Amino acid sequence: MFLIAILACGIEQGPDEGIVVSPPTRDPVSIPAPVETSRARTIAAPLETSPAWIQAQQTLETVLQTYGTDPDSPWAIGHSLMALGSGLKLSNDEDAVQWLFSQYATRTPLEDTWVLSFPASKDNRPVEPHPGQILKALTEAGVSPNTEVTVDGHTHTAGDLYRGVLATTWFDSKTGRSSFKEPNDIPWTLFGLANWSAPELTWTDGQGHTTTLAALTNHASMTLSTATRFLSEAAHKKTQFTKRGQGIFKYTCGGAHMIQGVARAKLRGFGLNTSDGPFRHQMRLLQYRFPQELAQIDAGAKASPRHAIPLAVQRLKLCGHTLETLGQLAVSGHPDAPTPEELQSIADEVFRSVALLEQLSVFKNLHIMKTENEQMFLDVIGDSAHALRGLRIARGEDPVYY
Repeated sequence: MFLIAILACGIEQGPDEGIVVSPPTRDPVSIPAPVETSRARTIAAPLETSPAWIQAQQTLETVLQTYGTDPDSPWAIGHSLMALGSGLKLSNDEDAVQWLFSQYATRTPLEDTWVLSFPASKDNRPVEPHPGQILKALTEAGVSPNTEVTVDGHTHTAGDLYRGVLATTWFDSKTGRSSFKEPNDIPWTLFGLANWSAPELTWTDGQGHTTTLAALTNHASMTLSTATRFLSEAAHKKTQFTKRGQGIFKYTCGGAHMIQGVARAKLRGFGLNTSDGPFRHQMRLLQYRFPQELAQIDAGAKASPRHAIPLAVQRLKLCGHTLETLGQLAVSGHPDAPTPEELQSIADEVFRSVALLEQLSVFKNLHIMKTENEQMFLDVIGDSAHALRGLRIARGEDPVYY
């Protein structure tokens, strides 16, 4: 009876070795291919242009064409690709998409095939510090997953990068454990996967982790809700808040990317309460936050003139990301989408931010900043890209893929 009980629990008798424990069974590897289910949509009520709008947009485009097309700066290329579109040419006249893959992507075997990935950095240059950044940029730029690329002399498709991201991404909804080093790393992967995934996506990596995109979306949504709880309480009490690096302010760009990632996944149909409930609250909360954050930045610059330049960069970051986030929502047709008047008020602050940076000669002296303060230089490039993307969406010039 004892032997029968043992065998029933998955322990078998070896012919010469006595009783041995059978290895745990794993689900077979299953990495689906991407699907092009998203479609390009533009804003229903484009904002009207003005001299200030044209000046700001031309300035940002010049910045990106000058500094965001450097073939030796893959992180900047990814941002410029997102802002300027899939037809972007680099300063060496190479196609941006082809160059990124041929120079920076790596191949990894998976079962009887190969997948692609990008490193966090290469030769001390940032490539994608957060996983999924280049996948997100490709999906935003309108690149097809069927686009042929060359990596290490082998022909691949951009979709092999999608499969590579799946192969290295997992989330266990029972334990909350995941492949991400920290929650701040989630949004780029979530955004990119949502854009190229079939409904009810499920995959299993080489370690036997089975993940659903719905579960990852729900986890990211709950994480976002927790990080903004103090803002929700302040909004409910109609009180002011102060940025001290707490909650959502610990996240990259003030949590704008987490908001965008959750919003994109939910609007694409993944997760619970796909476009209402907590999601609706986050959109309203973003509009509540904006004027207070802006006032704090402006007050800080007035009180401490020696910090005028970093605070002006911070101003562009806030205004550009907010316009981009709410502009994407406006394109979706969501019932809580901002009105044209609300978008215009944020666009006006983007204009003022660009004008301020010009007044401080920041754009003029970017070549000096690049050598003296590389991180601030990269901030200016990235923030210019997001601000330009926001302007082009609000103007109806750029599509959003839903």
